[in-house]
Amino acid sequence: MSTEVTVPPPALWAQRNDVLYLTLNVECPDPTFKFTEDTMYFKGVGLPEKKNYEVTINFYGKINPDKVVSKNTSRCIEFVITKADMKASYWPKLTNDKNKPHWLKVDFNRWKDEGSDDEMNEGDNQMALEDMLRMKSDSKLSFDDLDDDQEDSDDEAMPGLTEDKDEKEEEEKK
Repeated sequence: MSTEVTVPPPALWAQRNDVLYLTLNVECPDPTFKFTEDTMYFKGVGLPEKKNYEVTINFYGKINPDKVVSKNTSRCIEFVITKADMKASYWPKLTNDKNKPHWLKVDFNRWKDEGSDDEMNEGDNQMALEDMLRMKSDSKLSFDDLDDDQEDSDDEAMPGLTEDKDEKEEEEKK
């Protein structure tokens, strides 16, 4: 019998209409995880401190356990979890617990608000920025079309803010 204490791994989550993104921030070479239609179980030993991690997540709604995709990177384990009802609205939270678990946080890097335009992703944004920078460097900036002869209303002196030299000299004499 093991006397070692297990703790839940630090986790981040985000969602779309049809999927959930869950990231367990633990370096674990041989994790054990199992999904059912309303739960996820995870157990593993984290490196380098060899800490035991274990958690059971009771999801807010139903998921499709057959369509879960996982990726174990060197620093974390990422899951893309398909919701059972793809047309349902966003979940207000990941778990059906009354209180928010201390180890669970929102992944704002992946979060998109409900009803936001999912057509434009970060890759499109990056391309638009690169196109703008390329266009700027290809064309030479020219100020030839600006006319210096034309007076602007901003060029006029504001009354009461500037003093005449003569007035200043008179005050000094007094």
